[in-house]
Amino acid sequence: MKPGVYMISAADYHADPCEAPSLSSHVANILLRQSPLHAWWAHPRLNRNHQSQESGTFDYGKAAHAMLLENDRAALVVVDADDWRSKAAREARDAAREAGKYPVLARQLAKVEAMVLEAKEAGRDFFAVGQAEQTLVWREGDIWCRARPDWISNGHRMLDYKTTTNAEPGYLCERVLVQMGYDVQAAFYARGYEAVHRGEIADLVFLFQETEPPFACSLVSMSAAMWGIAQKKVERAIAIWTKCMSENRWPAYNQHIHYAEPTPWQLAQAETADAISKDADE
Repeated sequence: MKPGVYMISAADYHADPCEAPSLSSHVANILLRQSPLHAWWAHPRLNRNHQSQESGTFDYGKAAHAMLLENDRAALVVVDADDWRSKAAREARDAAREAGKYPVLARQLAKVEAMVLEAKEAGRDFFAVGQAEQTLVWREGDIWCRARPDWISNGHRMLDYKTTTNAEPGYLCERVLVQMGYDVQAAFYARGYEAVHRGEIADLVFLFQETEPPFACSLVSMSAAMWGIAQKKVERAIAIWTKCMSENRWPAYNQHIHYAEPTPWQLAQAETADAISKDADE
């Protein structure tokens, strides 16, 4: 596979189709937040025993995501049962998953459709034109990288769909974006787009949607200052990955003793408690 843009299945993408084990935004976040050893463990081409974690509970977000990007029900398999306890229902569910689709109980379908309707309206300026789930493959020096944006619209804009319990914009900007590593994802995707499109500047906007009625949505991106910080994080992840791939060495945490320091609020709390204790003694 040469650098470029491809239409491949999600299964093939996550298995990593590149010539050598490639860096993704998911693995980049593991490198930055944990260690190279954790990144090795999570990579399907490096850790041959790697298995993705599948939840046994129904994920409305994943089903809505699939239906939103397919633009019809093709990604879902509706099972006419009240639950998954019967043998027939379980067999139908497992067959759908084997086919790369999302099994949905009939009673769950209406909720998924309502979510998708709201998401389409919120992202109408993006979904009017463009392509879903293109795979971007590029080189960064000696290493391979890959990304799979949910939607690439005209005007060099990308959209990524996320579900959440709270889509209030201020909460997302202040607490969720960086905490969940979405800043790194945005910068990594933009870097990939610019690489395969020969320097064309890209932007990425997140479409967040709540998974309970009224299924409210919000659109969130990053300021120039936040983009700059995120780009530096991506460069650091690329440097770490390049070194590890070159040396075939994947260290975990260093073995120095790490000393915990009190935070400002802990110091203030301790001083207040000490003052109250002294007043009680007088």
